Amino acid sequence: MHRYKIADVVFDLQTIYGYTVKLCENYAYTGNEPPAFFAVMTKEDIDAEKKLAPEFPEPYLESLAVFRKLCDYCLINADGIIFHSSAVMVDGKAYLFTAPSGTGKSTHARLWREMLGERAVMINDDKPIIRYIDGKFYVYGTPWNGKHRLDTNMRAEIKAICRISQAKENSIRKVSGAEMLMTVMNQTIRPSDITAMDKLLSLIDKMLKSVDLYFLGCNISREAAELSYTTMSGEKLL
Repeated sequence: MHRYKIADVVFDLQTIYGYTVKLCENYAYTGNEPPAFFAVMTKEDIDAEKKLAPEFPEPYLESLAVFRKLCDYCLINADGIIFHSSAVMVDGKAYLFTAPSGTGKSTHARLWREMLGERAVMINDDKPIIRYIDGKFYVYGTPWNGKHRLDTNMRAEIKAICRISQAKENSIRKVSGAEMLMTVMNQTIRPSDITAMDKLLSLIDKMLKSVDLYFLGCNISREAAELSYTTMSGEKLL
């Protein structure tokens, strides 16, 4: 049995394969906080993931099953949701870039890191967890970090969420929660349980009213990164 702390949730985990243990090694927990839940993985858990993604090997599918159990716990018990995005922290505040896979969110996040240097920290490049705590929304790193394997075991308060789309000319505009709603819904895990779904919708509604929201049309250029940074942060480049 291994103990981890992810998104400020402590839990014990027993796996069949060693892949998840290796994946989560930077989130191992040795403190005194008791586990919030126990997860003993079974062949049935892996088979359920295999129905959704039969092309992947069982050790990887087991890791997805673990992530699903963590997300289920966070939603019901810790005001937490998964949000498919690249999350970057700059000067203590987090900016989340979201888009369908292959659109360029990871590339845009990389341009921010190249432009801002040590001021920019990659929290997670694929599947961060967002939690609502004391009236604010925070994004957390997780080991499920995308093909570039970029994450940091930390949290940061969210300042802005930005939907990226490809465009020849760079442009950005602030949008309403109603305009961003379907983007967020399409980039999170939607539960089948009605009570859990109500909880998810309530959290999303609060988030869309609490953070700045933007649509960015961009090409792959430093100019695009400069535009999004200066607009969303309200700061000039040093």
